[in-house]
Amino acid sequence: MGKGVEIFGGLFVFTFCVLLIPQMLAFAVGYKTINELTSSLVEIIEVHDGLTEPARQEIEAWKQRAPEVTVETERQLQDQRCTYKVTGKLQIEIALIGLKTELKASKTTKRVIY
Repeated sequence: MGKGVEIFGGLFVFTFCVLLIPQMLAFAVGYKTINELTSSLVEIIEVHDGLTEPARQEIEAWKQRAPEVTVETERQLQDQRCTYKVTGKLQIEIALIGLKTELKASKTTKRVIY
């Protein structure tokens, strides 16, 4: 009985290392991608004082670098001022169980844009 438990434990650890660790790395790489992209887009909006035409052109250029990421930009009014919220979404699949899930990162401009 002890040998069977030992073999089962070894198989479990092997399966964990082979199947789950690469999937966790995929989550980390995917989140890093969308987090960097949304941070860059927020900086572009802040530098251009809003979504001006040059800012839109730069944003489109950044979107081409990561075409698998869906980016949404939302203008949030606050009296006569506004901030911008940028949300990046990435669809990934958990290969072990065949489940599709969505990673999301949101950033908001720190400066209030008039």
